[in-house]
Amino acid sequence: MLYAARDGEGKISELHPMPVDNAQEALPTDHPDVLQFIHNRWRQNELDQLDRDFVRVTEDLIELLISKEVILFTDLPAKVQEKLLRRKEVRQNTHYLGNIGIGGDDIIPL
Repeated sequence: MLYAARDGEGKISELHPMPVDNAQEALPTDHPDVLQFIHNRWRQNELDQLDRDFVRVTEDLIELLISKEVILFTDLPAKVQEKLLRRKEVRQNTHYLGNIGIGGDDIIPL
């Protein structure tokens, strides 16, 4: 049994394993609304991951264009330069902290 909270449109907005504040409606795990909520959350998580992956692809493409001298780093708007440098810095720092698979060059050290 799961406990659901619903939004103004009657759609499930939260699910909990036990009753909490606004989630008091008990529903079986195979209820169509529960299955729809889980599917929507899974789909949103998939899209979020694809967006993160696409950002990395875009960064890599920009770095490739710069390395091939198709564009200059200074050709990019200042805000873009700042964001690229900050992301690169954070990835490198995360990598050095030993968080394998998060940031860095995404290569697992041997």
